[in-house]
Amino acid sequence: MPKRTKKPPIKPELRRQWLRRNEMDGESPPQIAAKDGFDVRTVRKQIETAKEERESREARSMVLRNALESHYQDLCKYAEGLNSTISGADRRSLTGIDPQMEAALRQHLPRSLIWKGLTKWAQLNERLEELEGNTRTRLRDEVEHYPRLGEVRAAGESQAMSAIVDVLAFQVKTLAQGRQGLNIEQDFKTLPSGSGLVNVRYGFSQMAEVKEEHVALIKEVLTDFESRINNWEQCINTRKSFSELDRVKRYLQEELAIIIHRRVVQGKCKYCPI
Repeated sequence: MPKRTKKPPIKPELRRQWLRRNEMDGESPPQIAAKDGFDVRTVRKQIETAKEERESREARSMVLRNALESHYQDLCKYAEGLNSTISGADRRSLTGIDPQMEAALRQHLPRSLIWKGLTKWAQLNERLEELEGNTRTRLRDEVEHYPRLGEVRAAGESQAMSAIVDVLAFQVKTLAQGRQGLNIEQDFKTLPSGSGLVNVRYGFSQMAEVKEEHVALIKEVLTDFESRINNWEQCINTRKSFSELDRVKRYLQEELAIIIHRRVVQGKCKYCPI
């Protein structure tokens, strides 16, 4: 009796071909077996194996696609966070937004000018904080030594002195950004509080309770400083820095908008699913 020889295993390409012939061409397993010279049981088994392999591939592909979509969403969310930060009026620090996603986006876009822009944005904000401090220092010194405010100082109305500095610092910062500041004729208000005292308010600032005869003096001091401070070196540099900050901000917003709305980020990073 001749020895039975074991047939070689069916190659994946062949069973995928049988599956295609079965599903697309309508050939039954017996027909395929007859044409190709295989046992019908082998054909049926291999067709089922091919189906399982296909389902496994499709499942892996779906998982990978979902992971990739989630990864891109994370990158876009980080870009949205950056955009929100640089657009905020409070000019918050970028520190702590999401260091992992920052590293990922840098790996995806290592040559992007976004990174230079963010460095410049941070430097300008540090410069503006420095200028604001310098402006307040000069204001405090000049208000403290303003000759005509001697009566206010002698009356112990220190709150009014501090309020004058706060209001003028606000004016410098607001006008330097091209926004409308307080108007002395419209926003300077007084309200009698009795016993010869008056509550003074200038826009947002509840300045102080002062003697009635000091109201005109305080208003005169504010008017005098507002006419001069725009020519101070600190104020000129503040305007220049805000102008440059606005330019950098617009550029960053445009670049981040491309990432946010494109939804797909070129390049790769260590967190990429593939």
